[in-house]
Amino acid sequence: AVRSIDDIVLSDKQSAVYSGMSELMDSGKPQCALLKGVTGSGKTSVFIKLIKSVMDMGKTAVMLVPEISLTPQMLGKFKSLFGDKIAVMHSSLSLGQRTDEFKRVMRGEARIVIGTRSAIFAPVTNVGIIIMDEEGEPSYKSDSTPRYHARDVAIQRCGYNNCVLLMASATPSLESFYYAQKGRYHLFELKN
Repeated sequence: AVRSIDDIVLSDKQSAVYSGMSELMDSGKPQCALLKGVTGSGKTSVFIKLIKSVMDMGKTAVMLVPEISLTPQMLGKFKSLFGDKIAVMHSSLSLGQRTDEFKRVMRGEARIVIGTRSAIFAPVTNVGIIIMDEEGEPSYKSDSTPRYHARDVAIQRCGYNNCVLLMASATPSLESFYYAQKGRYHLFELKN
């Protein structure tokens, strides 16, 4: 089992994605990137390394996942590596639990927010990266009031924080793939 972030060794392909993303992060400009990676291609290891480098810069990170992937195993992995620096936000939390997580973020105790679409509104400041895993998932879109798409909010927040948005998916949404092909988003791939 992985005990520390240093135990995670990236393959050449993963390292290429990490280096490319690091360059975007160092630019100090808002940037969008699409990581097209097949399931099991090791996207999570890249996410962990990127979040670690953002933390080392003294910044915060937001990682959005679809409802279905916010499992105890997935959270357990992140908590074992980042400890209580993580705040979790999703719809099954009680109002009290949600308020507690909000306060931890506002006080700067939690510097990584992991959650479903509503986590994009977390009161983080000095954001270094926003990651949207499986960005083509329909659960990122809110059909009830207020209607919003987490991706649109994420793009706005990146502009405001001059940070990087990394959207990852084996099956990207049509618009994200189109923007990546047109060069509006940076495209990274993990093929195997």
